[in-house]
Amino acid sequence: MPTINSFIRFLHASPGAPAVDIYTNGDLVLKNVAYNEISEYLVVGPENLHIQIFPAGEDSNPVLDTELNIPPSETITAAIIGTLPDISLLPIFLNVAPRDNDDALIRFTHLSPGAPDVDLSIEGGTTLFINVGYTQVTEYEIIDPGSYTLQLRLADGDDKVLASGNIEVIPRNAYTVYAIGLAEEEPPLEIGFYSDLIPNISNQIKETVFRKDTSSIRKAPKINLVYK
Repeated sequence: MPTINSFIRFLHASPGAPAVDIYTNGDLVLKNVAYNEISEYLVVGPENLHIQIFPAGEDSNPVLDTELNIPPSETITAAIIGTLPDISLLPIFLNVAPRDNDDALIRFTHLSPGAPDVDLSIEGGTTLFINVGYTQVTEYEIIDPGSYTLQLRLADGDDKVLASGNIEVIPRNAYTVYAIGLAEEEPPLEIGFYSDLIPNISNQIKETVFRKDTSSIRKAPKINLVYK
């Protein structure tokens, strides 16, 4: 019988915002989560989770003070989105079952404030997702395991590559690709990629351990993304 507990991790996707400390129900649970980093999973709920986000090292005047309803038996990535002072929390639910064959799953979410709708495609091949607007999270699609270069383009048919990156898709895994940053300002638009894995349970305050290379709108080289 599955546990009624849920799991939540935080993705810092607010361009221009400093690294943050995150409190839940008054307790410091994550320290120094930097822009474009994702935390490990925490055990929560089910409950209305009181979330406060402060600039790292501070404990007054939060940049975000909100509640998030945590249903039972869910796995959630809570993305910190928007630009200061107008930031918010976007819950992204896993909504996927373990794979019983060797294919994999991939989806895309657009977290670049002010950017137009975008398409995500495989270099020289299939367009995976089209006309994805800001804060939209697509459904998962099946993808064969292997190495790919993904490219982000404007949805209006312009052939200009906004960002690209090499990814390695492993059998029986689910992945989310995301657009982050600003299309015409700093920090620049980037494409990121992370694995939606079974949670690694932790109740301790820890530094984030996610490492990721990215590429910008000005430079679109192939990249390798490293996780630990």
